[in-house]
Amino acid sequence: MPPTVPASVFPEPVTQPLAKSDSGSGFSCEHETLNRFFRESARQHQEKDISRTWVLRRSSSDDPALPPVLGFYTLSLTTLRRETLPSNIAKRLPNYPVPAIIIARLARDSRVRGKGYGETLLDDAHLRALAINAQSGALCVIVDAKDASARDFYKKFGYEPLLSETNAPEWPLRMYLPMKDIRAAYTEVT
Repeated sequence: MPPTVPASVFPEPVTQPLAKSDSGSGFSCEHETLNRFFRESARQHQEKDISRTWVLRRSSSDDPALPPVLGFYTLSLTTLRRETLPSNIAKRLPNYPVPAIIIARLARDSRVRGKGYGETLLDDAHLRALAINAQSGALCVIVDAKDASARDFYKKFGYEPLLSETNAPEWPLRMYLPMKDIRAAYTEVT
């Protein structure tokens, strides 16, 4: 049973599902691939049941000079081969791919850099991952950091690199955080 998280833990403003109008909001972050995904592909992926995108919108109490879309993240499901995890975790797993949740994309608008919206988005993604885990199970959450700065951001929250079969990084910026660690972090809050 997942922990009960008090309403005060949910970030303000609260994320909402991607809307048709969001692609024209003028969202802009430092990575053009993320901007292009948000404008051109997020809604199509959602309609095809490939992923779900959640949008952090400016609230009515926010400064009207802020962009209408402060940030977004996209969740999807995936599997991991146990060889990509450290041996202390892998040895306890079955010898077939195990389920995981991937934060396929996470970005905040460059105009709100340093205001904590990236942390708000990650917090919201973790809460949704816990809810998904309660329904279907998932070993961990995976992220693909776009660069060293993003890698350092995720490391602050406990994410570690995934490995290849030779114990070298599979993808230098592909990282994971065990679901048990996420669950424990929210249990401590209650």
